Amino acid sequence: MKIFRLFVLAVASLACVNIPARAAEFPSRPVELVAAGNPGGGLDLTARALEAALRDEKLFTQTLVIKNMGGAGGNLAKNYIHQKKGDPYFLYIESNRIFTNRIVGTTPLTYTDVTPIARLTTEYLVWAVQPDSPFKSAKDILAKIKADPGSVTFGVGTIPSNDQMNVLRAAMSQAIDPKQIRVVAFKAGGDLMIQLLGGHVPVISTGLSEAMEQARAGKVRLIAISSPEPIPGDFAKVPTWRSMGIDLTILHWRGVFAPPAIPAEVVKFWDQTLSKLVKTESWKKTLAKYQWFDAYAGSAEFSKSLAEESKHYEQILTQLGLAKSPKK
Repeated sequence: MKIFRLFVLAVASLACVNIPARAAEFPSRPVELVAAGNPGGGLDLTARALEAALRDEKLFTQTLVIKNMGGAGGNLAKNYIHQKKGDPYFLYIESNRIFTNRIVGTTPLTYTDVTPIARLTTEYLVWAVQPDSPFKSAKDILAKIKADPGSVTFGVGTIPSNDQMNVLRAAMSQAIDPKQIRVVAFKAGGDLMIQLLGGHVPVISTGLSEAMEQARAGKVRLIAISSPEPIPGDFAKVPTWRSMGIDLTILHWRGVFAPPAIPAEVVKFWDQTLSKLVKTESWKKTLAKYQWFDAYAGSAEFSKSLAEESKHYEQILTQLGLAKSPKK
């Protein structure tokens, strides 16, 4: 009996020693990186850029195997990752659809049903008008809709979206009822620009990348950007909301998520690895190549910002009558 007890104690001791050893071995095999979109899209490009930069900088000893999973507005990818509970060998790239889809009722899952790892990049949103528009500034437009909320039609790519929030939150800062603002959605960024150039809508809210070439060519004029500070380069003179006295910043971000309940050691690993990556020349060149901006936030900061952003969306979409009970 004494020998048996000693054997049990020895086995238990070995188990205690081996648990942290196994955790410290991450990564010991390839990691699947799911892009919640089709090849060639922004989420796919972010996944491939992340894989290439980690490889070039030798910051990740294993392989990142990229898997595209578009469809259902990102819900297929989110469901897939959610089902990998506790498995640290899966990651995925997503945008703010991570919480907006739950708010509008297309899925019961939200950002708390996965593990936020890092916010990586962003682009910023702009208001664009024709060069000869009577509106000389965004403040002119806000003043007009303050007097008559339905007097200006805004074009955006989709609803709900950051494009839409870039209109509604600016209007709400002036105590304008968002339900009275006329916002029309078009199929995509290209269709949206055609509507502006054709004079069908007087102002659009869109990503800077969708408008920069037309702006450089003098075909549109940018009158507001959602960045916290003026951006460097060709568009440094575009006014920010803050420069107009409006406390508003909107990031059109891309982030990394993992399955729920992964080991804390793995979250720490990615915090350390990605915080190094975003400081490298490889990553800075990637940002310049795609006209992205650095928006890095580690897991804790990212989770906090998701909670704040989700709250804003839910409040506004509820006011608009767009928030729904999620489908089970």
